[in-house]
Amino acid sequence: MDATAGSLTIRLDAAPEEAFEPDSVADAPLLRFEAFLADARLFGLVRLSAARLTDLLNACSILRIHQARVESLIDGCVRGVDELEVPRATLMAVLATGPRGDPALRRWTLSHPIAAQAGHFLSGGYAHATPVEDPLANLLERPPMIPLTDAWLEYWPDGVRRRQWIGTIVFNRDQTDWIRVVTEADLEFGQLRPTG
Repeated sequence: MDATAGSLTIRLDAAPEEAFEPDSVADAPLLRFEAFLADARLFGLVRLSAARLTDLLNACSILRIHQARVESLIDGCVRGVDELEVPRATLMAVLATGPRGDPALRRWTLSHPIAAQAGHFLSGGYAHATPVEDPLANLLERPPMIPLTDAWLEYWPDGVRRRQWIGTIVFNRDQTDWIRVVTEADLEFGQLRPTG
């Protein structure tokens, strides 16, 4: 990945490799990359050459993706694309894998159950804020790509509910219709539904 002049270039490797092959040392971790647009899912494998994917996404305005796979969320058709340019503003959510960043820079935080709707996407998980911060105010002060841990994503592109447990998701605050603090039960038992 190269982040230059407001753009992020992502080169997706066509074939997976053994993650723990003892005689081979990769120059950067090979991670699963999966992003959702309003009507499509982009996926593949990517080498992460920076501390965290969230930081790179917030530092760019355009993603240039090489060797991507694109799945229609309407009919499920999957096609390969040699090169694709995606404005960050069109991202609904990105699945975050890989390292959590420098442990020395982490602060003690509290976890707050949060849900956010962006079009026909509903995401839920835990936002982290220091004990003196209001969690919603904290989300509004951050850059637009916001991570949630222990997260899930639901979407209804064709009227059928699809739910995916993610781990960590990075949602695009600029695409949201609403963001709320919710209850633990809302997150765990699938009680939330998109509105409007």
